[in-house]
Amino acid sequence: MEIVDEVSSECEFVSENEVTTNDKGKKKKTSNPKKVKKPPRAPSASESPSIHVRKRKSIWWGHFQDTGIPDLAECIHCQRRIGCATVYGTSPLKNHVLSCKKYQPNIDKKQKLIDLESKTHASDDGSVETVTIPKLWEFNQDIIRKALAKMLIVDELPFSFVEREGFREFMKVVNPHFLIPSRSTSTNDCYACFIDERRKLTDIFKNLSSRVCLTTDTWTSGQNLCYMCLTAHFIDNDWRLHKRIINFCPIIGHTGVLIGRSVEQCLIKWGLKNILTVTVDNASSNDVVINHLKKVFNHWESDVLKGSFLHMRCAAHVLNLVVRDGLSDISSSIKKIRALVKYVRSSPARLQRFKKCIQEEKIESKSLVSMDVETRWNSTYLMLESAIKFRKAFSNLLLKDSSCVKELRNIDGGLIGDMDWMNVQILLPFLKIFFDATSRFSGSKYVTSNAYVHEIFGIGNVIDGFTMHPDKSIMEMAKKMKLKYKKYWGDVTKLNQFMFIGVVLDPRRKWQYIQWVVKENFETDSANRFIFNLDYNMRTLFDFYQSSMPQKEMDVEVSSTYSTSDPNSAWGVIW
Repeated sequence: MEIVDEVSSECEFVSENEVTTNDKGKKKKTSNPKKVKKPPRAPSASESPSIHVRKRKSIWWGHFQDTGIPDLAECIHCQRRIGCATVYGTSPLKNHVLSCKKYQPNIDKKQKLIDLESKTHASDDGSVETVTIPKLWEFNQDIIRKALAKMLIVDELPFSFVEREGFREFMKVVNPHFLIPSRSTSTNDCYACFIDERRKLTDIFKNLSSRVCLTTDTWTSGQNLCYMCLTAHFIDNDWRLHKRIINFCPIIGHTGVLIGRSVEQCLIKWGLKNILTVTVDNASSNDVVINHLKKVFNHWESDVLKGSFLHMRCAAHVLNLVVRDGLSDISSSIKKIRALVKYVRSSPARLQRFKKCIQEEKIESKSLVSMDVETRWNSTYLMLESAIKFRKAFSNLLLKDSSCVKELRNIDGGLIGDMDWMNVQILLPFLKIFFDATSRFSGSKYVTSNAYVHEIFGIGNVIDGFTMHPDKSIMEMAKKMKLKYKKYWGDVTKLNQFMFIGVVLDPRRKWQYIQWVVKENFETDSANRFIFNLDYNMRTLFDFYQSSMPQKEMDVEVSSTYSTSDPNSAWGVIW
């Protein structure tokens, strides 16, 4: 708002006898043949006809109102009274308006831009319409810098991105007022975001009511360096599921003691002690890790049921081992298809020839063949699935490209044949069951513990069915898978009972479902002992959580008395 100085607009009478002073101080006469007369102002009702009152023409009077007291005016914004004697003019009024803390232009002097947003509005007759409402947006250098730092982190951009010519030209068009930071400043901004997020997560862990489940994994990079990643899964006080990587660090080696101590130090830094389970793969060193953490949690007095069910085997990793054992019999067919895909994707010229073969065979597909990672069987499944769709295009390529034939002959088994394609065609529906189960187990935005029993024992029944398959190769593959399956899930005493408790808490399954599954998949004596122990551990776990809660917060009193004569008494009704 531009404020202008007061300008007097009164008309003056200039007569012939009036004089003015020139630059040298001499007087000279000025003449004006015409006299401009101001029309007389009619007196108001409150003024006396004999008293002449000048009209208030200054813009500053618009911010004040009369108080009934002579030479005193009241500000309409802050109700403060200011002296307004004629001898001082309107300067006191102007000075007060420019410094008034209740006057809107003085509250926020930042420049605003009008932005429009659409909102739904319900009228009186019940109809709903979309209206456009203006909203104010103000330029803030710090907020934009923080958003820029988050963009660098989320999109995994280099810090030098902010100094590139294209980005700077783009920002000049978007907002010329934004001062683009250097790469060093952007680095500091990203680190400040990390510190802020770490502080927020620390506060969440400090006030967390539930327990935390950990997953950890280690691997060796191409530079022969060992790394460890530790991830925390928890449900916050608002019942929202979270997945947070709380540590990613290099380690000296893959021994169980080193990994266990690294996990312990990380938990100490975060102040995190309320751990429920630790999920690891089936490496032998992880048994040492779990034993070390059991001692640590027991010392912290934060373990549940003395850490009996702390060790959680990664179901996706076990499925990976099961499938890889089964695929060993038809590995030659998979190698030939992998070599075909690798040849096509090795150069743009070869890929262009392959696309031409696709057009000649009139295969309509927006996707192309994809490479796999040999240690990840689910990527192998995706490669085989995509290759089957282009079987005719591959055959056409082998007829026209002699270099492809020459290269494939160096592979064990020679060129790919119809039998190889048939083996893969029969195998794909079987592998899809494992692929879907692995995808469900690997989910991080939903709880997976309640699906464990249903998926695992369902896969066991599928493998049993394929052991009677008429195709001999499929039957032998299923038998190998069954042996590996029994190694991890065939002994009921080695199963983590927390997975079964999660199923009991699922309203779709309940206690009767667990009894049926266990009795269907294990011998009678082993199944009965497992059900008995599961019932006891569920009651013990309930008592553990009940003792940690204030009595006034317990809505329903449930007796913890336990009848050893009938393990199913009352429990089936409750659960």
